[in-house]
Amino acid sequence: MRLDSLNIPAFGPFSDFSLELPKSDHDIHLIHGRNEAGKSSLLRAINGLFFGIPSRTPDNFLHANTKLLAGATVSHGSDQLTFFRKKGLKNTLLDASQSTLEESVLKPF
Repeated sequence: MRLDSLNIPAFGPFSDFSLELPKSDHDIHLIHGRNEAGKSSLLRAINGLFFGIPSRTPDNFLHANTKLLAGATVSHGSDQLTFFRKKGLKNTLLDASQSTLEESVLKPF
């Protein structure tokens, strides 16, 4: 699986944040920044994308729990998926138009 881009409308310190991770021959990306720049929040957003946003998250200080949303585009070979994850207990995985997706769509990636 390859992470092609991140799209974070509302999570932690991020509002309408996007990051493209262009493919290259060496295909490695390093994210760095000063203290309190949001590196750990970004890592939690990526984790939340794949495994769900925890019910007790520290990332609701700027956006209400009901508004937390993170997204990404991933690829594996020629397959590509753009998806979002909202905070909640069920039906939290969403497609690009924010309609509910089954969790199983992530398995191939």
